[in-house]
Amino acid sequence: MIVNWRGAPDAARSAQAPFGRDAVVARVVGLSASPDSAPLVLVTGPIGMGRSSLVTAVRDELAARGFTPLTLRVARNERDRPYSLVSRLSAELAVLYRGVDVRRTAKAAATAPLAEIGRQLAAELRSALTAGDKLTVLIDDAHWTDPGSRAVLLSLIRALGRGPVTFVCTVRPSSADPAGDRAALEQLRASSLAEVIPLRPLREREVGALIARRLQARPTAALLSYLQRECRGRPAAVLAALEGHQRTGGLYVFDRHVYLTSPDRPPELPVDLPPIEYLRRLGGLVWPVAKAAAVLLPLGGAAAWLIAEAVNRGEEEVRGALSELCVEGVLRQGPEEGHWRFRLPLLTSALTGCLGPYERRRLAQLAVTAIWAGEAYADDRYLADQLVAAGRFVDSQRAAGELLARGTAVMLDDGYSAERWLRAAVELITEPRQRARALVAHAATCCLHLRFAEAVDSAGKVLSEHARHVDSEALFETEMIYVVALAGTLETAALTEFCDGSWRSMPGGELHRVLTRCVALCHLDRWREADEHLASQRHIWQRDNDVVAALGLLISECVGAFLGRTEPFDQAVADPPGWALWASGTQYRFERLWQLVRTLMAFGELDRAERLLTAYELPSTYRTVPDQVVADSQGGHWDRALDLARLGLATGLSIGYVPSHTLVSRETSIVLGARGRLTEARSVIERARSVQPVMLHLLAVPESLLDEALGSTERARHVIADGLAQAVERGLVVGTDVLWLRAAELALAHGDLTAAQRCVNETRRTAELIGTGRARVCHLLATAMVHRDRAAAAEAVQLARQRAQPLELATAMTMVARHAVADAELLHEAYALYGDLDALLRRAQLRNLMRERGVAVPQRGVVIAENERLLATLVTEGLTNRELAAVLGGSEKSVESRLGRLFKRTGYRSRVELATAMLTDEYRP
Repeated sequence: MIVNWRGAPDAARSAQAPFGRDAVVARVVGLSASPDSAPLVLVTGPIGMGRSSLVTAVRDELAARGFTPLTLRVARNERDRPYSLVSRLSAELAVLYRGVDVRRTAKAAATAPLAEIGRQLAAELRSALTAGDKLTVLIDDAHWTDPGSRAVLLSLIRALGRGPVTFVCTVRPSSADPAGDRAALEQLRASSLAEVIPLRPLREREVGALIARRLQARPTAALLSYLQRECRGRPAAVLAALEGHQRTGGLYVFDRHVYLTSPDRPPELPVDLPPIEYLRRLGGLVWPVAKAAAVLLPLGGAAAWLIAEAVNRGEEEVRGALSELCVEGVLRQGPEEGHWRFRLPLLTSALTGCLGPYERRRLAQLAVTAIWAGEAYADDRYLADQLVAAGRFVDSQRAAGELLARGTAVMLDDGYSAERWLRAAVELITEPRQRARALVAHAATCCLHLRFAEAVDSAGKVLSEHARHVDSEALFETEMIYVVALAGTLETAALTEFCDGSWRSMPGGELHRVLTRCVALCHLDRWREADEHLASQRHIWQRDNDVVAALGLLISECVGAFLGRTEPFDQAVADPPGWALWASGTQYRFERLWQLVRTLMAFGELDRAERLLTAYELPSTYRTVPDQVVADSQGGHWDRALDLARLGLATGLSIGYVPSHTLVSRETSIVLGARGRLTEARSVIERARSVQPVMLHLLAVPESLLDEALGSTERARHVIADGLAQAVERGLVVGTDVLWLRAAELALAHGDLTAAQRCVNETRRTAELIGTGRARVCHLLATAMVHRDRAAAAEAVQLARQRAQPLELATAMTMVARHAVADAELLHEAYALYGDLDALLRRAQLRNLMRERGVAVPQRGVVIAENERLLATLVTEGLTNRELAAVLGGSEKSVESRLGRLFKRTGYRSRVELATAMLTDEYRP
């Protein structure tokens, strides 16, 4: 069992070595079992580092080797009881060895010099131990040893020298240790009578392995960074933080990866954590000061007198308690006088959780009042957080105004905080118009950051209770938010009911209702109907104010582009400032640019999207998770794209703005499939169909590639045909360029030249209709394959180079080389591109083609390692031997041989062991 911060006291925990401490346990056991080891082994480390668990593991390992170690744990109250430890030690030794007289030792402790007592104990031990005996005394929390016992032990260790007795003591390092003790220890070390073994913090890689073993999932880089910052490499703190975030629902496991959705949201830690219980038992003023410090220390020099006011004691007394917390290793004195901070940042959240509702509000009130009075200083974030906590303990009107202003200011860049501050402002405001304004801002923030349930709630309140308290523009914005958020919560029935009738009862007039219904229809995948509705009602929505007319134009441009009517959209991309609302505020510019960019990326036009963003700088660096995933995937940043995609799919952050969820699912399944994660890729596709089924034809190409990889070429053809039929049914042209290219490729493979020629014609028609670079590449590639046109092949590769999408370029090169319409040496470049993407399966497939074309495959050692990693990946995906043979292009017998060699080389004995190692990131080829 891994160390558990929530469990019993350390000494009573499991015998298994704490995670990451195997080497330390082995070293301590080796020293303890050696007949000529140093008599003192000192294991040092702060609280939460696993000292007590290590003692337990050492004890049990020694017992397993046939030794009988003696184990003692020193309690905190023993430091004030003279000779407490030495008396207990004598009593335990008397039980083990009859020659040790506990009464004589205890009596001597009251009269004889301490050094003499130690020498006497040493002599008795030597006489009691027979030749070849080895005694190990394990003393946990030895820093609580009383001064008399400490002196006796030091004398005993000197008298024993190197030999059959070893004391293993765990201590917490402290600057308050007596200088004499530190000097004595240095003398022992100089005489080779003592070894000090510090328990170092876990490195980031070790923390990652700990999480993987605990949750059977790999942590993301962002989660690891957060845990390193908050937990300082202490294993117990890491596990406590994980459990705390699981309680708040902030920790998600998806596709064998674990994500923290809101790092700014503190974990919900139990109040019985050992460090908390330890602070509670310190007694006196230390406990209430520690709790108040968790809230007030960020106020720097003002913290001490504010804490004094909070606990109703003198400032000097409080400073004394803070100094004691420094001695205990809880706080660290800052560079400036009177400034402190917690050594373990996570302890701040734990202590804050111990505050009662009144205590928490009172501390927030003190902080806010001091900042407002100019008696203390803190950043805006801290003040806003304390305003939320204080509630009505401070001036509600002023607090609400500041929360509304601050929340609105950060709504793009800090969604978690903005949502929290705006929600608190809503609760404080009583004036209807200001409350309505706060509700609109809260709904907009939630919708922007894809928190759709909250957005529906706030937008619904505006529409049902405050419609008369907002102007026409805010009302229209709220209606749009409501519809998008309703789709984001997957309320398909409610959205359908809205489109089929209830849209007519929305507040704001007919012009608002027309555009709102159009957006709702799009979210129901009824694109042709949305376009017809918008066109038939243009005379209504175009006559309204500039906001409604301009937003209607934006919707019309994007929907029209998806249906193949791209001229108005292309004009908008060429001249974004020509939009009526461009100069009306950053919010409108942000909305304009991102709608255009999102639509361009749906057509695979990453280069045009990036040029647009470069030419017209966004008012914020914020990008939604789906937008970032699509951009990273098309740009070849697959690791980053996959990391974000998992986060979005795990938490629902990919749902909402159409067709974002389908695009994310498409890109994710392409990446997973190319890397050999076939089962996971299909799972993503199936989930897209059930969660937000919009533009599902975009998934046909990656699904057909999965089928083909598994040997089901006929099913791959049916998938493409079904995708094209879906697009035609909805009137959609977006994404059909790659569908027709894929159809041509499969038709050629099937030997159907007539069908292949028809596909070439369709790629030409699509390219002429939408005029995108990707559509042009698709037409050129289809022409090159079907007509054996080397000029078209060369032009396709050249255009793909200009577009600078690594997968597209590698695929184009592979395609023209496979059909012998280009130099086979292009395969080297494609192979390198797939390598940069870590596309294991694509590389393996390309190696087969390279051998067929007589092209040398470079780096044999790398090939062997990749083949093993691909095989391990496919096994982890649960593929049968027959499926493995289809994917790898061999027989079932060859698969069995490869698996046998892999098991022999790696030491794994079964598929289950291999899959477990892959899941926990312990597999090493």
